[in-house]
Amino acid sequence: MPRETFRVTFQPEGRSVFALLGTKAVEAAGQAGIVLNTPCGGEGTCGKCKLEVRGAAPEPTDAERQRLTRDELANGVRLACQLAIDRDMVISVPEATRFFEQVVLTEGKERQYSFDPNVRKRYVEMPEPSVDDLRSDVDRLKDALCSGGDDLQVDLWLVRELSARLRAERFKVTAVLRGDEIECLESGDTTDSIWGVSFDIGTTTIVGDLVNLANGERAGVASRTNPQVHFGDDVVSRIRYSEEHAGGLNELHKRLMNCMNDIVLELVEGAGVNATDVYETTAVGNTTMTHILLGIDPSPIAHAPYVSVFREAQEVRASALGLDIHPNANLHVLPNIAGFVGSDTVGVILASGMMHSEEPRIAIDIGTNGEVVVGNRNRLIACSCAAGPAFEGARIRYGMRATEGAISKVVLNEEVEVSVIGGGRATGMCGSGLIDAVAELLRVGVIGESGRIAEPHTLPGTLPEGIRKAVVSCDGQPAVVLVAAHRSKMGEAILLTQRDVREVQLAKGAIWAGIQVVSSEFGLNPREVSQVLLAGGFGNFIRRSNAKRIGLLPDLPTSRIEFIGNAAAVGARMALKCRGCRAEAEMISRTTEYVELANRPDFQALFMDAMMFPGGGEGSEQ
Repeated sequence: MPRETFRVTFQPEGRSVFALLGTKAVEAAGQAGIVLNTPCGGEGTCGKCKLEVRGAAPEPTDAERQRLTRDELANGVRLACQLAIDRDMVISVPEATRFFEQVVLTEGKERQYSFDPNVRKRYVEMPEPSVDDLRSDVDRLKDALCSGGDDLQVDLWLVRELSARLRAERFKVTAVLRGDEIECLESGDTTDSIWGVSFDIGTTTIVGDLVNLANGERAGVASRTNPQVHFGDDVVSRIRYSEEHAGGLNELHKRLMNCMNDIVLELVEGAGVNATDVYETTAVGNTTMTHILLGIDPSPIAHAPYVSVFREAQEVRASALGLDIHPNANLHVLPNIAGFVGSDTVGVILASGMMHSEEPRIAIDIGTNGEVVVGNRNRLIACSCAAGPAFEGARIRYGMRATEGAISKVVLNEEVEVSVIGGGRATGMCGSGLIDAVAELLRVGVIGESGRIAEPHTLPGTLPEGIRKAVVSCDGQPAVVLVAAHRSKMGEAILLTQRDVREVQLAKGAIWAGIQVVSSEFGLNPREVSQVLLAGGFGNFIRRSNAKRIGLLPDLPTSRIEFIGNAAAVGARMALKCRGCRAEAEMISRTTEYVELANRPDFQALFMDAMMFPGGGEGSEQ
């Protein structure tokens, strides 16, 4: 018998879909084109995917009883990842549950390098064969292309059609060269029509750059939220999905390719060219993302001893993966370093030029997995810190990504003052706002070095009354009101809770302990380093003084902490424009030493110490 189906209507859009019995509401929402915020990947542990069932709601699951209040349960609030469709339903989707596009950092600092792309075009006009010129067609073509033409290779399939092609074009053609190979011939002079796209494939966002490979000019940039966020915010959730669902890896790969094709289409339309004019692509990403991109099972990365299937750079025909560009286009995926340090970190090192630096520097890319690299021209050491998703809004009671409505800045004067992305009312707070809130509360003594929020009766006597009144109780623990209920978009107060502070301590503790381990391995005191480079979107939105205040970054002059933007994307673009940069990337991958923190006996002690907040005084510089 056919399985029973039910009509599910999502409000306020009024979109209806038919779902099979037992379908989870998060899947039905996806069918309706509504993407929900599911940081835990549908495990029921984050409580971020709240929905309201209008009318009679199914009995709550154990996970819902743990994550929702008694009033919420009574009012039909359920978690989308737990709610199983067993009847016709009308479901209201609150704004806080929806996944919105976040602010994506697309720019980064770019060092000097030569323009020498791996793919290029040469238009040639050759003398036709004669009794005085009996060179073979292959030799004739090679000689016309360059004086060292003997070093060029020609595939047999091209040799087979070469004679007819040259004569049809009266020996006037454009040769497409890839590396040291003559890849194909085109009619007439098409040298002005050669483009490339570089991709930075992040766990949360994907950025694409369009480059004119005739002159090296950047012609456009586009970004998207990685559609795999539907399966969880972190790479382990996605690996788990690929392991537990038949065809899971193929689904993850397909969604990624669809997103990349959308980016290509936006780029070429903006530049007034065709997708078939794109002859070369490059990509960086964490190790899991590059495995999924290539359709390679990433499961070994998530299980001890956490190794990747491949390390070195990969070359593949782009069409074989599903990229809709020139049929002969190539995809070059930069090399990884280790299971949790991928080609995006290679891109950061490449873009920053730290492998050529005399003085040792530290590069930090803060995310769910924070990568730390320390070194100079003599030695590079890297590690991955399992910081968790707190700085991306997950596991924070009112946390969210850096989207419209997110508190991005907090300052304490006579009362709590906030800045909100988009300028409207606040919906929650993103990572930069979270760091600001904790740092400012540390500064005025509301939070102590242990991370404990003071009870109202123990607050410093000098504290302004507006801030004193913001300290309240939440679930039997002290909390701080950042935005009052009547000023928030959701009509409820936005709080910083004691649990939120603990999540910050865990995240910053992991990163600071990682910095100390690799610095010690290098023989360097991180507080004496010549420069700290902050890469990635999150690193470029935080206030350096507050990151130091909470102990996330070394306590050194702010002038020595430099934002380098989306350096991973810059590294991918450099590899697109310069063959020598690809060789440098391979050298970085091969020579960078990887430290597995789980195997370090000193890491746990350093981590516990790093969870404490530094003592200190007043001050707040940008």
